[in-house]
Amino acid sequence: MGQVNRLEALLAYQTSIMEMLLEHVPAEQILPQITSWINSLEKDLTATITPIETPVAAPANSSHTVPLTGKQGKCHGSLVLSYRSGKQPATTDHHFWKLVARTIVMVIEHGTTSGTNHISQTDDWTEAQLINKERENFYQLLMDAPAVIAVLSGPEHVYLLANKMYMQTIGAEREIVGKPIREALPELADQGIYELLDDVYRTSQPFIGHEIEIGLDKYGTGIRENVFFNFIYQPIKDATGKVFQILVHAIDVTQSVMQRRRAEQSEERFKSFVAQSPTPIGIYVGKELRIHTINDAILEAWEKDRSVIGKTFREALPELEGQPFFELLDNVYETGITHHAVEEKVLLMRNGVLTPTYYNFTYTALRNEHGEIYGVMNTAMEVTEQVKAKQQLAEAEENLRTAIEVAKLGDWKINLQTGEITLAERKQAWFGALPGEPITAEEATACMTDPSIMQQAIENALQPGSDRIINIEYEITNFRTGEKRMIQTSGKVLLDDAAQPYIIVGISQDITEERQRQQELERLVNERTRALSLANEELQEVNKSLEKVNNNLEQYAYVTSHDLQEPLRKIKIFSDILLNRSADTTDTFTRKYLSKIDISVNRMTALISDLLNFSRLNRSENTFVPTDINLIIEEVKEDFELAIREKNVTLNVSPLQQIAAVPLQIRQLFFNLIGNAIKFSRQDMTPQINISGHLLSAAEISTHPQLNPSWSWYEIIVSDNGIGFEQRHAEKIFTLFQRLHTRDVYSGTGIGLALCEKVVSNHHGIIYARGVVNEGASFHILIPIKQ
Repeated sequence: MGQVNRLEALLAYQTSIMEMLLEHVPAEQILPQITSWINSLEKDLTATITPIETPVAAPANSSHTVPLTGKQGKCHGSLVLSYRSGKQPATTDHHFWKLVARTIVMVIEHGTTSGTNHISQTDDWTEAQLINKERENFYQLLMDAPAVIAVLSGPEHVYLLANKMYMQTIGAEREIVGKPIREALPELADQGIYELLDDVYRTSQPFIGHEIEIGLDKYGTGIRENVFFNFIYQPIKDATGKVFQILVHAIDVTQSVMQRRRAEQSEERFKSFVAQSPTPIGIYVGKELRIHTINDAILEAWEKDRSVIGKTFREALPELEGQPFFELLDNVYETGITHHAVEEKVLLMRNGVLTPTYYNFTYTALRNEHGEIYGVMNTAMEVTEQVKAKQQLAEAEENLRTAIEVAKLGDWKINLQTGEITLAERKQAWFGALPGEPITAEEATACMTDPSIMQQAIENALQPGSDRIINIEYEITNFRTGEKRMIQTSGKVLLDDAAQPYIIVGISQDITEERQRQQELERLVNERTRALSLANEELQEVNKSLEKVNNNLEQYAYVTSHDLQEPLRKIKIFSDILLNRSADTTDTFTRKYLSKIDISVNRMTALISDLLNFSRLNRSENTFVPTDINLIIEEVKEDFELAIREKNVTLNVSPLQQIAAVPLQIRQLFFNLIGNAIKFSRQDMTPQINISGHLLSAAEISTHPQLNPSWSWYEIIVSDNGIGFEQRHAEKIFTLFQRLHTRDVYSGTGIGLALCEKVVSNHHGIIYARGVVNEGASFHILIPIKQ
C-alpha cells in the first residue's frame, strides 16, 4: 500500500477508534484490532504490541521496533514490526509508524485515565474534549512529516495547519494559517482545486489525485510555476459523523514526472530512431528476453511480422535452435558483457527454406537507473553479399593459383615508376636462376635470343590509344644449361587514377613442347597430304574403272533381262498351249507339272523385273524435282484397284507435304509398301492401311543421330493391321532376297523392301519398321523436304 493510501487509511481508522473510546470500549479490546489492522496493510508484515512498562528487545527476525512513548516520556511498551521477506522500512515509512504508535499510545493512556476517579473526566463531554485534544497532538506530529500536509477547517477551508514542507512548496513567505484557501492561494481559482475541496466537504468522500498539475505563484510575481502532486483530500469527521475538517496530504512528484516525461520523450525519440533506421534493431527485455521493440528492417531480415512482439526470442525464431545465439543472448543478459560478431553465419528461414546468411551484429546489455540489467539490444547489418563476394574472390584466387600451377605458368610484373621487375620463381628458373637467387632484368634480357621483341611489345602497349595488351612469343637460352625454350607471354598495362600507366602485369608459359609437337604435326600433315594426293589420283583411276564396270553391269542387266525374258515368254506360251490341250484329257500328271512350269515362269518373270528395277536404282543420275506425293499415291491406288476391291481394303491417306524427290522412285517406294500391306493382310479382319505425315521437330530430329540437324525433315508413316512381324526382324526385312515366309504362303521375290530402302537412301533419308505379330506393321520414312 502506498504512503498516501496508508495515511488515508490511518485517518479513517482513527475515527472508528475515537468512536470506540467514546463508547468506553476497553483498550484491551481495541489494541488487538489495531494489530489486525496493521497486519492487513502489507501481506508479509506481522505486528506485535507489547504494552509493558519497559520496552523489550525486538525478536531476531524483526525489521523495525517503534517505542510507545506517552506524556512526560512515559513508556508503555513497543510496536514490533516483522517482515517475513526480510525487507527494511524506507525513510518515509518511519514517520508513518510513528503516527501509528501515537494512535496506540492514545488508546493506552485513554484506557488508563478512564479507569480513575479523576473528576474532570467523568462525563462524555469532557472525554470527547480529551480525545480531540489528543487528536490535536496527533496533528502536531504531522508538522514534521516528510510530506506536504495541511488541515483545512469548515466549508471555507480555513487553514488550521500547514507543515514545513507545505509552506516550502507554496512559498515560504506566505502567511496562510487562519485564512481560507481562496484568499491564501488565489492563483488556484481557475484550476478546479476549490471545487474539489467543496465536493469533499459536501459528500464526505475523499479525493485522490495522481500527478495533478497545479500552477503556484510562489514568489508573488504573478508568474505561476507548474508543480505536479500526488495528493489526497481526506475528510475529518466529528463525533456526530459530520465533516468539519479536511486533511491535505500531498507529495511533490514534479521531478519524477519531468524525469518520466523526459524518459518518455527520449524513448519516443529512440523508438522513432529504431523504426526509421535501415539497420536491423531489436530490444529484448527480461530474463526471458521478450521482444519489446523492433523495426521493419529486422522483421524483413527475419521474414516475420509484428505478431512476434511480446514473444520470447526463442519463440519468435525457433529456427535458431542448435545455433549459438540463444546462449549468447543469455550470457550478455547475465554478465552485461557486450558481444560483437563479424561475418557470423546465421541460418534463417528465407522463402520457407533454412538459408545461410551472414551478419555483423552486436548484443548490448541495457541497464536501468540503478545499473541493473533489464534487457539486451540487438543491432545487426547483413553482409551476406559481401561474404559471398569474398568467398568467390578467394575461390577465384585459389582457382587462379591452381590454374597457374597446373598450367605451369609464371606470373610477372613491371613497376613503370621504379623500373623494378618481379618474376615468379618458375620463370626465373627458365632463365637459369637458382631458388632464392632472383635474376636481374639485365640477365633476363641477355637470355633472350631477340630482346627487341619484348621491348617493342612494351613500347606499343604504352602508346596512347593502344589496347594496352602484350601478346608475344620469344626464344630464351638458359644461361646455366644452354637449354633453349619458346616462351609465350601475355600482359596488360594498368592505369592509375590519373589515367597514367603505372604497372604491367602478365603471365608466361613454356610452349617449347607445344611448338615441337606443332612442327612435328606440320611435317606429318605435309607427308599425309602428299600421300592423299597420290591416293586421290589412284582413286580417280579406280572411279573411272568402276564407272566402266557399272556401265557394263547396267548393260549386262538390261541385256540379260531382255534375253531371259524372251525364252520365258516362249516357255509361257508353249506351256499354256499344252495346258489348254490337256484340259480335256484325264492326264492329271501332265497337267500338274505344266501348272508348276507356269508358276515357275511367272516367278522368274517377276524376279527379273524386280532385279531390273533394283539395278536401275544404282544409277547416280537422280534428278530431284518438287513432287506431290498425294498424286503418286492416287496413281498407286489405281494400280491396285482390283486387289483393293477383292479384299475390301480401306486406304486412309492424310494430306502430305510436297518434297524434292525423284517421282519414279517415290512411285516404286509406295507401290511396294502398299502392295506389301495388301499382300500380308489377315484373313479374319478387314484390311486397313493408313498413310500420314508430319514435319519433324528439333527434339525429334535429335533422336536420330543419322539426320543432319540443320535440314528440314519430313516423316511419312505407312501402317496396316496385317499379320505384322517380330520386332527382332525389323532390320532383316530390308535385306535383298530376305523373306520371313515361304513362297507357298506368300508370293514374292524378297526384293521389294530392299528396293524401298534403296529409294529412301537415294533421297538421303532413312527408313525403319515397327511390327507386332498379328497386330500389324508400320514403316517410317524420314526424308528431307529439300535436297
